[in-house]
Amino acid sequence: MGVASCECWQRSERRLPDSAAVEIDGAYGEGGGSVVRVALAVSALTGQPVAVRNVRGGLRRPGVNPVDAALARALGDATNAEVSTQLGDEVLLFAPTRQLGPLRDRVDLNAIAKGSQPGSATLIIQSLLTPFARAGAVSRIAVRGGTHVPFSPTYEYLRAITLPAMARCGIVALPVMESAGYPPRGGGETSVEIEPSALNGFNFDERGDLKMLKAYVVTSELPDAVGRRGAEHIQELARKNGMEMSVETVRPRASSPGAAVTCTAVFEDGFGGYQCIGQRGKPMEEVCDEAFHELVNWLNGDATTDEFLADQLILPAALCGENCSFTTSRITPTLSTSAWVVKQFMPAKITILGKEGGPGRISVGG
Repeated sequence: MGVASCECWQRSERRLPDSAAVEIDGAYGEGGGSVVRVALAVSALTGQPVAVRNVRGGLRRPGVNPVDAALARALGDATNAEVSTQLGDEVLLFAPTRQLGPLRDRVDLNAIAKGSQPGSATLIIQSLLTPFARAGAVSRIAVRGGTHVPFSPTYEYLRAITLPAMARCGIVALPVMESAGYPPRGGGETSVEIEPSALNGFNFDERGDLKMLKAYVVTSELPDAVGRRGAEHIQELARKNGMEMSVETVRPRASSPGAAVTCTAVFEDGFGGYQCIGQRGKPMEEVCDEAFHELVNWLNGDATTDEFLADQLILPAALCGENCSFTTSRITPTLSTSAWVVKQFMPAKITILGKEGGPGRISVGG
């Protein structure tokens, strides 16, 4: 099992001729990490080389970051790709030289980041699900980094929302969290086993019956009373809203103190989850309030996916060869951008009905 070097990974210095690669503008649409993540995944799956220019050009801090470099390394190893990238680069070149195969590896975001914020281990795992489901054999990937960090799925969201939804697409994966990683240090240990899968179509047009309503209160290196207060507050909020919600308290070990709350709802054909990461000086009750009320807002609508899951469904839907449809509570720039990137590689028919910022319906194929 390899370990990602603390040096920025660079398999090859070779520069791809412009005509050889699919050209992607990293500042398009959302202009952030989703452009890179989707482009690398589709390139690895289709064998088409890609040149992402102006990487993260829509963000305040542009350039290749540790998550981008880690994904390029993992997918590069699985496709024997020629890769040229370093942290901070405005251009990322990725050229597979063989069909994507299974991977058994450990990626250390903390080592890649070299002292800066390492990024999200769960975001790495989320991004690798679809590619390695098509690898033809079991992949086992361990990632060191953040497990509960802002703007990325918590481990509980990954386990309770992402993976059940992906299972409906035909993707089977089993995660394990050995330890938690909070901002700014990260350092959590998470692994996943991804089984070879045959992708299938799905239609999430109506939620159907409720199967699970559950909150996860996570605390590390904090007094037991903090987690108990969070669980009791969630239960009180549920009672006031006439809901029966189970609460699981989780106390993973970690290298630094941290807390997070994730509230989830799973229906027959619907998946919604919202989270809040604890901060120094922020009462646990306030952390619970934010995650809980975001979920209630989603429950009060009729969308079958939350706005975070929606963009994750684009790639498996485009690859399965069958008609797919789902609705979302909010059309985000990330959703629109993910669809755009996929269509730069293949003639996928992806239709997004609705205005950005509002609810929408997405159909793929057909």
